[in-house]
Amino acid sequence: MGSAGTLHLPRPVMSGAIVGVCAPAGPVHEPTLEEGIRWLERAGYRVRCGEHLRARTGYLAGCDPDRVSDLRALVRDPEVGAIVLARGGYGIGRIVRDLDPREFSDSGKVIVGYSDATLLLSFLRERAGLASVHGPMLDRTDTTSAARERLLAMLRGDKEGVPPLVGRVAKGGHARGPLVGGSLTLVVASLGTPWEVNTRDAILFLEDKGEPPYRIDRMLVQLRDAGKLRAAVGVAFGQLVECEGERYPEPLVTDVLRAVVTSEVQGPIVLDLPFGHVADNHALGVGVEAELDGKSGTLTLLGPVVGETS
Repeated sequence: MGSAGTLHLPRPVMSGAIVGVCAPAGPVHEPTLEEGIRWLERAGYRVRCGEHLRARTGYLAGCDPDRVSDLRALVRDPEVGAIVLARGGYGIGRIVRDLDPREFSDSGKVIVGYSDATLLLSFLRERAGLASVHGPMLDRTDTTSAARERLLAMLRGDKEGVPPLVGRVAKGGHARGPLVGGSLTLVVASLGTPWEVNTRDAILFLEDKGEPPYRIDRMLVQLRDAGKLRAAVGVAFGQLVECEGERYPEPLVTDVLRAVVTSEVQGPIVLDLPFGHVADNHALGVGVEAELDGKSGTLTLLGPVVGETS
């Protein structure tokens, strides 16, 4: 993990700081983007947009070099305190190899995203040795005020930003370790890359959207056969949104999870935790020490996601 094998916490981001916004994946929806920017401003932050934030090249937010340029410019900008990605979609996997992990680790900036951002968050942990935030972006207008307040509290380093998450127990036990994961689709896509998710002695957290049960099955089997499930000390499943099967209504996705994962994971498995592609998306700290309780069904971050003010 990283060049020195040590995870570093990014700097906290207090009200009044400059937050950078860029779109390294899919193109933005202008009204939604503007609402998200206004939310940051109402919360007391100043916003600095990437030069090509509103660009579009088919299903990408501009060409690869421009998306790389925007992200690197915000990382290098000494006035920018944090970076919140505008949206997910697809495209980060095309540009991760063009990023310099040293720039991210040296900047000490917290980066927020989920979905397609899973690859970037994995890159930050595995290559830059930097914690990051799997949490709300600016891509939806129905994000709850509670989700946004928790995110900002997490960025400030306040305890209110890391409340326990409660789900349904699928397998008992107790586990403690760093949180790794994100979108199941993108976790699988990381396999074989230099930023492949490392689940050894970690709590693997997974969520997704729009994947029918047979594809969930296929991806979990790939994680199983890559040794990722057995290496984890526990698995925390968030929301699997619109993951019903139309052609094959059975088995249900929860049946697939139990069938593929239960025998492979030695520790606890908890389902339906409130993170992922939902309006009340609870932010999580990638790489941060956490506890998964297979008795109470809780996932709890054991420390802040950001470090001390430098």
